[in-house]
Amino acid sequence: MDKFSSLKPKEVIDNDSKDKVIFSNDHLKIIQYEDWSIIKENDGAFCIPYLIEKNQIVIRNEYIPTFKYVDSQEYHITLVGGSIENGESPETAMLRELEEEAGIVLNENYRLELLKPLFISKGITQKLHLYIIPLNEREYTEITAVGDGSKAEKLSRTVKVDVKYINSLNTSDLVTDYMLMKVKEYMNLLK
Repeated sequence: MDKFSSLKPKEVIDNDSKDKVIFSNDHLKIIQYEDWSIIKENDGAFCIPYLIEKNQIVIRNEYIPTFKYVDSQEYHITLVGGSIENGESPETAMLRELEEEAGIVLNENYRLELLKPLFISKGITQKLHLYIIPLNEREYTEITAVGDGSKAEKLSRTVKVDVKYINSLNTSDLVTDYMLMKVKEYMNLLK
């Protein structure tokens, strides 16, 4: 956890937001608000594409240092998606992440349908914008996924899974588990 080794209380006022910053780096900020220390992190956009004709979902076999730190496993089943960059809408971020991570480019007339956005935790400002994306072959093209250039991205890969194997997926996080449940509900697979 070298990136937190410099975590020391400091009285810094962020000029953009007037937050009392305790710690800040490229990925997150810890601020003092009322009597809480709050993690400020960009919102995220995540999805499970469903390829209708192939009867497959698209997920990630992802290298996640945070999870590896806790359970020593190299790879985890996760969703396609990531952080919403400054100036992006959730929809624009989702389209970018689909292309970067899954190599899926939606036709320009395709409209994403947002599920209810959810907070991830009481102590984090991040809100997740979640999508189930059912796709007919005529609604998208596939290209080579290039990722975002990070080490984790280079070690990760996107995979297509036949729907008949959806119950055998061993997820590691609550959001992926929730979204798989929503996909099963969408496809009337819940029993």
